[in-house]
Amino acid sequence: MHSVSVLDRYTNKYLEIGGISAEDFATIQANDKLVYGLPDPKTGVLKESIGTMITNKPFKGCEKIYGKEECKEAQKISGNFKRKLIEKELQDFEEQQHIALKIFPSFKKEFKAAFPGSVPITARFQIFSNQLYFFFYSEERYIFTEFVRKFREKLGMNMFLFQVGARDMMRMSPGSDNMCGSCWQKLCCKTNMILPNIEIEAVIMQNLEGRDIEKLKGKCGKLKCCLLYELELYIEENKKYPKKGTKIDITNFRASCKDDECKDKEACMGTVASFNIITQEINIKTKEGFLRIPIDKFKTK
Repeated sequence: MHSVSVLDRYTNKYLEIGGISAEDFATIQANDKLVYGLPDPKTGVLKESIGTMITNKPFKGCEKIYGKEECKEAQKISGNFKRKLIEKELQDFEEQQHIALKIFPSFKKEFKAAFPGSVPITARFQIFSNQLYFFFYSEERYIFTEFVRKFREKLGMNMFLFQVGARDMMRMSPGSDNMCGSCWQKLCCKTNMILPNIEIEAVIMQNLEGRDIEKLKGKCGKLKCCLLYELELYIEENKKYPKKGTKIDITNFRASCKDDECKDKEACMGTVASFNIITQEINIKTKEGFLRIPIDKFKTK
């Protein structure tokens, strides 16, 4: 039996789907909609759900693709494969999602009126339970009991509210489908990749801390995913350079700092201000100003 990795359409979580026969495994590919059973966390009863296949590999062993911590979290959830949605089912599926989107403007208007600090994102129809799922983004926490009760009565059907993060907001919003990043490529959050948490260390490690932080943010308002693309290279290259604040002997780089002429030894020392792994140079602060020294020629005190 085989396993694959999927992004669940309703919980917006990553999980592994197992129990796939060799015959079925040979027919599925990335972006296919898969039906699987997920155990209810309270009762253990299997409930059917739909997910978009990301890759025909399980999360285990593919940390290089998704990140170690993200994979560890995804491995906590698993489901049992049932089938791939075929053409007729896909058509019905899309029609039901269209119905959900027609209801969404009404929900959005009432939800914004009740919770002004929120951002309603989209609606999705759960085809196996005849339920509407509404997704929203907010930095705050709300009590929805009364709102849900009234809106359920208006709909005449069951509904659920899901609060998501800033990156998932961009991923799920239909309004961002045609947006491009600063690289003029599809937004990372509009792909099926696991959306990472970008720490400020990624900015510091790439010597970008002096830049306008707003220019380092993506459409979601968080640090850009692409800050991770070259981070591993920077981490390795940074090991070759002295840390900022390190004392550097600049005797061989200043005409006034020859051993037989320089009486003030401190005047012939510099301090590492920054370095550039692209030009492979160290920027040294001296009493006379700044000096650039090739990495292969520096000496530490």
